[in-house]
Amino acid sequence: MSSRTRLRSLASLASAAGLAASLAGCSPTRSGPTPGAPIRRERAATAPTTAPTQEATPAHADAPARPAPSVPTTTARVHFALAAHVARAELRSGPVLLEDHGVPGGAKYTLGGWLTSTGDDRVVAGASAMVMPGTTAKLALPAERTDAQVIAVRARAGRRERLRVFLNAREIGSGELAADGAWTTVRVSVAAGALKRGENTLLLRAESAGLAVDWVKLGPDADVTDAPPPSPEQLVALEGGEPALVLPAGLRAGFALEVPRGARFRARVKGAEGAQLEVVAQRDGADELVLGRTAATAQGAAIDADLGALAGQIVRIELRAQGGETRAVGPAVVTLDGAAPAASRPVKNAIVYLIDTLRADKLQAVNARSRVQTPGLARFIEQAAVMAGAHTQENWTKPSVTTLLSSLFPWQHQAVTTEAVVPAAVELIPETLSARGFHTGAFIANGYVSDRFGFRQGWTSYRNYVREGRRNVAQYVAADVLEWLDQRPQEKPFFLYVHTIDPHVPYKPPRQFLEMYDATPYSGVVDFSSDNELLEKIKAGRIPLDARDKVHLEALYDGEISYHDVHFNAIVDGLARRGLADDTMVIIVADHGEEFWDHGSVGHGHSVYEELLHIPMIVRLPGTTQRPLRVEDAVGLVDVMPTVLEALGQPLPDGLAGQSFLPLLRGETPDAPRATVSGFMEGWRTVVSGRYKLIHRTLERQMLYDLERDPREQTDLAADRPIAVRYLRGMLGLALGAVEGTPAQTPAQGRPTTAPRARPQVHAQETTTIDPQTEEQLRALGYIPGARR
Repeated sequence: MSSRTRLRSLASLASAAGLAASLAGCSPTRSGPTPGAPIRRERAATAPTTAPTQEATPAHADAPARPAPSVPTTTARVHFALAAHVARAELRSGPVLLEDHGVPGGAKYTLGGWLTSTGDDRVVAGASAMVMPGTTAKLALPAERTDAQVIAVRARAGRRERLRVFLNAREIGSGELAADGAWTTVRVSVAAGALKRGENTLLLRAESAGLAVDWVKLGPDADVTDAPPPSPEQLVALEGGEPALVLPAGLRAGFALEVPRGARFRARVKGAEGAQLEVVAQRDGADELVLGRTAATAQGAAIDADLGALAGQIVRIELRAQGGETRAVGPAVVTLDGAAPAASRPVKNAIVYLIDTLRADKLQAVNARSRVQTPGLARFIEQAAVMAGAHTQENWTKPSVTTLLSSLFPWQHQAVTTEAVVPAAVELIPETLSARGFHTGAFIANGYVSDRFGFRQGWTSYRNYVREGRRNVAQYVAADVLEWLDQRPQEKPFFLYVHTIDPHVPYKPPRQFLEMYDATPYSGVVDFSSDNELLEKIKAGRIPLDARDKVHLEALYDGEISYHDVHFNAIVDGLARRGLADDTMVIIVADHGEEFWDHGSVGHGHSVYEELLHIPMIVRLPGTTQRPLRVEDAVGLVDVMPTVLEALGQPLPDGLAGQSFLPLLRGETPDAPRATVSGFMEGWRTVVSGRYKLIHRTLERQMLYDLERDPREQTDLAADRPIAVRYLRGMLGLALGAVEGTPAQTPAQGRPTTAPRARPQVHAQETTTIDPQTEEQLRALGYIPGARR
């Protein structure tokens, strides 16, 4: 049995540059935006015109598609370069599911180790494997059928012991592992009806820790063999300098995605006579659709399948090799509406401006129906990008801001409890930039983002209004920021972090701003002037509110947003008057949102719904965002640090979890769907990609929402959308497993290679004691020590 070498990078085994080369061959065409209209930036790559093409075969056809006329010269955008992301592929050999562990793609089935008790990937006795740190491990097991089948597990233990196998919490069989540590295949039968169509949970239990699992298979008894799944290296090769998927006869490689409007699937099919590639779309609630069958040739026959009828759906595009090994050269999902990316240049300075507790749908730039008036922000957006798919990684301040400043997920930096501090080993962006000659400054109006909790590190100048006993409303913060801009060393570039808190409780806007949203006299119980902890009491049900009280409460919040906007505008105007606007990147974000009975509660720090996780993110990058721009791709606070560093022309340190979204601002389209991941405590994880969101409530409960049709997350679609659930669960696992890699630009030994990105370190949690003074300061902001706020 051949051994398979373990890879440490995600699935990027082919260069995206190589894919672009495979689509080259025509001159791009350009079309400009409508004058004055918001523009959406997209990535451009040229489409093939030299190779003959074939039309998609209708679902009922059996014969290969006939040649189609040449594709007209146009500009194509790559949305999913399949050969560059084989870790995302679900593999089957005929009807048999192949779960390969110990390689990056295995994280799809282990949720990256979250709540599954699965461990690190290692090379064990010549094979790549997942090593269980304890005596049990849980794996996702997707099933297409519910008839009688067999589960086979290839495993190894250090001594003779019994491996017990459970399916959906019921034991279905066991097998003896070899005493000499040899690899053993344990086969157990699955009775008809024991499997659910879609997601199943496979639990493996050993007598001792340290069991190594090489692969798992599920399929009909006669078809499940001991042959190893093809390794990632075997699945990808270079064909004339272009990346190709190598598919042995009978192999099915499925890649799920949300299909863009106007999409097509394109590839060239190479192989010996008699081999062919069938391309199939698998959909929830519908029969599979054959998109095309293309006979392989030595030179490569083109396939060009129209996916337009699938737009907006999550489907799995499955490539099936028939009649012999086939090579799909440059396989990609593309659209033909591309425009040349915008140019960008490094800027000198950067400002990250965080507005505490500002939910995204309160801004008209995100939600056109919002009543909240923010004229200063509206003027800023005239030359800025609205990142409409932005999410925070937690639902309260401390972990969110740590993620913002470190580009680590909360479960990596561990600053997630009331007493937790930012670990000393975590490098924040001010530390990175101070070491590179930047003048760094922070003006922070939240007591949690303070020296007491580890946020002082790296700043040249630092002010926390709460800790210093200063007034912390926007008027005073803005005045201090403008003074700092005047007094800083003029010859040095700067990085500035501004953290205002006006929309946070206690809500006390000036009267004229309250009356914008509630001009009717009010004398009810909603009065923060005498009770800073009022919102917590309302949340706990100790103070009931009637309809009039609720109107007044939300009007107070909206008034705070409009009040804050006046002083935000003063800072923006101050940048322009000082001649800094044309060389300073400005990113506006929030740390989380605020609930007003969307799901039965108020405030924040208690759920993972959009009212708390969907945040505003607005970016002005001089020389790039010259007009209003809306970017729909998924981004998060974790992506801000790498974006700022790239915009400043600075190299990125090792071990960042986020990815720069600067290419999105230039109009490039990622070569695979992006996702953003969030969490809350240990029992909640979410992933958003495109219009869909998956919530994992512990390991067993999954909730799927279509955020376009159901932005309030009222209708759970998980039971009816197994393909969509599996797609997002896989994206979540790959992110939680921290296995994203960077494609290399040069092949080695005839194969595409990767330059693996260093995995982010998981830090040990560090804590502090909250002294009486700090507790009093936090209570003044409506915080109750012990509550996640």
